[in-house]
Amino acid sequence: MEPAAPEAPVMLVTGGSGSIGRVIAAQALAAGWRVALHGRSDASAERAVAGLAGAGLAGAGVTRAGLAAARLTAAEDAVRGFGADMTDPAAIARLVADVARWAGRIDAVVDCATTGPKGARITGLFAETEPEGYGAFLALSIGAVQHLAHAALPWLRRQGGSFIAFASDAGRFAGARQSLIGASRAGIIGFVRNLAVEVARDGVRVHCVSPGFVADTDSARRLAAHNGDRVVKAAKKAGLGLPTPEDIAPLVLFLCGDGARRITGQVISVNGGMNA
Repeated sequence: MEPAAPEAPVMLVTGGSGSIGRVIAAQALAAGWRVALHGRSDASAERAVAGLAGAGLAGAGVTRAGLAAARLTAAEDAVRGFGADMTDPAAIARLVADVARWAGRIDAVVDCATTGPKGARITGLFAETEPEGYGAFLALSIGAVQHLAHAALPWLRRQGGSFIAFASDAGRFAGARQSLIGASRAGIIGFVRNLAVEVARDGVRVHCVSPGFVADTDSARRLAAHNGDRVVKAAKKAGLGLPTPEDIAPLVLFLCGDGARRITGQVISVNGGMNA
């Protein structure tokens, strides 16, 4: 496989088949990035790539004309899908290697991969959670971010790139029924802040985007179907309105761009005013 042209910067978006990842990928394409779009499987990654050329762009605020103006067409090999199991450290390393082999460089890694509970119960009242799921959940949430950063750093050092992790405000603000979720998100935040100090001398910037409740996502729609009252309460609390993926993507692109070249180690909450 021939690598894409080396001039444009390359962004790897893990979890790119999800609601937030899709919008980040679309806006990155329109801004002139080449995008490696990760999905849980090759099929999901390919569907997400196909969506960028169709209805998915409208939802991301990107038009076909915008893509054409940015000279981003399928023929230019500006976007490629990659499937990988983020629960497998070896698969994460292969993902980064495959992206580098395709593009010849990696300038930004944006980790939007879902790291929610799987299997054993780890949400709700702590006394009612299931300890057999603790280790696997922490490995998936914190461990996957660390493995991804470790694999990507050699490439990010080459051009002075950016690593963006996603956590949530559960890691910044205490609340009932989120002891394990909060601990995992706080772990991501601590990792990001410490890594940022360490790799700044290599020209690498590291940040954490910490959303609160994000509307217009697959998870928000599932929550609304089962617990509509929670969605209504969140909307009332957010004085600026609940953020959507379209509100988050421009922040990510800014942090990965030249305008943020002197900024690192930041944890930025996007919550519409739910938390100060």
